[in-house]
Amino acid sequence: MKRFVQSPNLPRRCAAILYGARYSDFLAESMNKLGIEGLPLPDNPYLDKRLAAHADLSVFHAGGESVFLAPYLKGSAFAELLISFGATIQIPDCSQGERYPQDAQFNLCMLGEHVICNEKTSAREIVDFLTNLSRFKPVSCRQGYSRCAVCVVDSQSIITADRGIALRAREAGLDVLLIQPGTIRLDGYAYGFIGGASFKIASDKLAFTGRLSGHPDQDRILRFLASHGVEPVYLTQFPAFDIGSAVPLLEN
Repeated sequence: MKRFVQSPNLPRRCAAILYGARYSDFLAESMNKLGIEGLPLPDNPYLDKRLAAHADLSVFHAGGESVFLAPYLKGSAFAELLISFGATIQIPDCSQGERYPQDAQFNLCMLGEHVICNEKTSAREIVDFLTNLSRFKPVSCRQGYSRCAVCVVDSQSIITADRGIALRAREAGLDVLLIQPGTIRLDGYAYGFIGGASFKIASDKLAFTGRLSGHPDQDRILRFLASHGVEPVYLTQFPAFDIGSAVPLLEN
């Protein structure tokens, strides 16, 4: 029986996942084969066109039925679809824009009891909501694109190329694999982030948008995943590319 993912970014077995509609041509077939329903997210017209389809800049899942959506989605068919599933939608009173930090207000990363974020760049309504849920422990960092920069492995483990996040996460007791930046493709930019190129689809499976064969830390990444009982799943034969991650919404 399908239900909302209870622990954000950590589905037991993903049943429905949302990602930028622009990437459907690359991902839809793979998702169908995995038995996962794709929920295409329309482009955000207020963001830089290169990033307008990145789900982690427009949607924040706080666990269970609680979903925060960017203002452009208010009253949209996409919002109505989530509501039909039983989601409780909240629209922060924020003004998004093409430049940082106005594009990073939804880019927090939750795993287990921890929330990795820069509170100064995050939407105030999201920070307040999480603060009121006292079970969550903030991992404060300077990186406003925290979700982009973090590959969630399990509730206690992450992969990142951001040294500041790695330091603060380790201080919080998380197991961290620090990798070299670069290699992940992001059209229009020098490179993207590993968090934007990956997302969990089951408790023991981590999906990558493409292959890691060109990444200098491929072997270290695979060993780290194996040490946590997590299997990589490659959705395409391309080199891994940044799509702004995806949001697992429903699980079996």
